Amino acid sequence: MSIRKIGVVGSLAAGAAFALAPLAVAEGPDFSSILVAEVQSMNWLFGTQATLADVDPNVITVGEPTTENPLSFSTISAEDLQANTAFAALLFGVNWEDEMSSDPGSYSLFNGAVTQFADASNVMLYALMTGGGEISLEDAGSYLFGSESGIEAGLAGEGFFADFTNFFNAGVADLGGYFGLDGIDV
Repeated sequence: MSIRKIGVVGSLAAGAAFALAPLAVAEGPDFSSILVAEVQSMNWLFGTQATLADVDPNVITVGEPTTENPLSFSTISAEDLQANTAFAALLFGVNWEDEMSSDPGSYSLFNGAVTQFADASNVMLYALMTGGGEISLEDAGSYLFGSESGIEAGLAGEGFFADFTNFFNAGVADLGGYFGLDGIDV
């Protein structure tokens, strides 16, 4: 075989490999261990805040995330949280009565800002792992864990950096609510 034929065959093989490469990575990266680590950290912080506020451990449903079920969050009922105002203030901030959700849990840390920042981080990590890919709304449950409306708003950007910015800005807004800055006119 001449060197030219080898070059042509090699070029065709390389072209086919590049053309078929997207099919080989059609399935996104596995984020289960990343989600487990994030949720474990949030559950630990939730438990630590509950301990600091002297919350009865029996009123907390402890989450135990696994790679099969990474979104197992620690929770407390709204009624039990209202009975523990110190814990409510640690979770939702100075205006906790106005900011409190109907289903508080470790995803509510700092008025939900930790969840927004984790989702922003996951958007950027997904883009880095996929060469600039954007998380689709249909696949969001495999990579993000905020509320449905929060995920829809976060993924509404044009491209991964806009999505990252949406989640980051939502986290900053949640921190504003936590510290009571949302009532300040600038």
